[in-house]
Amino acid sequence: MTNDLKPKARWGAVLAPALIDLVLPLLIFYGLRQSGVGVVGATLAGSVIPVLRTAYSLLRGRKVDWMAVFMIVALAVGTIASLAMHSPRMLLAKDGVITALCGGWLLATVALGKPLLLAIGRGIAEAKRGKGGGEVWAGRWDKEPPFRHGIRLITIVWGVGLVFDAVVRVVIAYALPLDAVPGVTTVQWIVVFVLLYGFMMIYSRKNDLLA
Repeated sequence: MTNDLKPKARWGAVLAPALIDLVLPLLIFYGLRQSGVGVVGATLAGSVIPVLRTAYSLLRGRKVDWMAVFMIVALAVGTIASLAMHSPRMLLAKDGVITALCGGWLLATVALGKPLLLAIGRGIAEAKRGKGGGEVWAGRWDKEPPFRHGIRLITIVWGVGLVFDAVVRVVIAYALPLDAVPGVTTVQWIVVFVLLYGFMMIYSRKNDLLA
């Protein structure tokens, strides 16, 4: 396959929603804090943005997006637990716990023999080239050992990266002043996400794995 025929990496389509989920909650948090709202109230108000966007993507999809369902449930459980324990720091650390669960999920799918990235890639291929294109891309899993190795490797890198990010998030949530935590963890996540996504796209393009 020549470079001209390879799918282009759509950085904007991936990064834009991520930035919305990060930047808007951050602006809401610090805006409300400047207005005298408490840490818990400001954090909860900022959390509405990613929940609404995730819920919208779930309702818009033609079939159940289990990752979206997982994110909404995890956010709800983490928030309820934080409020029940009256812990602003736990509320700030909950995103780290959710990230750890996501990373663990990715690693578990590799151990079970069907990396989550395979299903995600198939969905992307179907969106670009129709159902037939998705079947052709996913069918390479059964026919091409290098393809299987690449999909496993990328999934493992994402899983390990998310678990590492989660540990750092939780440490930051309990080590820094409360008002500093959202800003620091947001910058940290942007760096981690760009590194992980950049690795995935470069490795995928080099090894003809792009969906």
